[in-house]
Amino acid sequence: MTPHLVLVRHARPRVDPGTPSSEWELSPEGRQAAGALAGRLAAFAPVRAIMSPEPKARQTASAVCGPLGLAPEADAGLAETRRRSVGVLSPEALEAGIARFFAEPDRLVFGEETADAAFDRFSAAVERHRPASGPMLVFSHGTVISLYVSRLSGVDPMSFWRSLQLPHALALGADGQVIDSVTL
Repeated sequence: MTPHLVLVRHARPRVDPGTPSSEWELSPEGRQAAGALAGRLAAFAPVRAIMSPEPKARQTASAVCGPLGLAPEADAGLAETRRRSVGVLSPEALEAGIARFFAEPDRLVFGEETADAAFDRFSAAVERHRPASGPMLVFSHGTVISLYVSRLSGVDPMSFWRSLQLPHALALGADGQVIDSVTL
């Protein structure tokens, strides 16, 4: 089955506690993994690519799209959930905040936007760029991808978020269900 959409979570960033996560770049191992992902995604024969403007997503997109002959387009609608005020958290605090974000989607509980607003923003960006035919690659981030997939397919967003790797590609069928999952 040919996917309609391939959502790609960026590769591993270099964590810098003094810098907002929205400005992190890929780590050396992240760059290597992103390059290796290109060969795995070629089988989907994507015709278009869009990306979050955040450095880690842009760098993942560049590493994948170059070998595929695609020029990814940036769209701010694909950025991670807006949570600049949260800062860099311990893994436990981050997970607790994300769990609350998913559990209370209409309330501002973790950062500067609700889950409902993040879903609407991300969905609109995907629809703005969707090609008339052929699969599209979407380079983005774990929380917003989990939110999007959970609403399309009915999976639990927190369990889905926990399952994502760095990088991770998810091929979705026309019905929004995950038909393939690619990790390294």
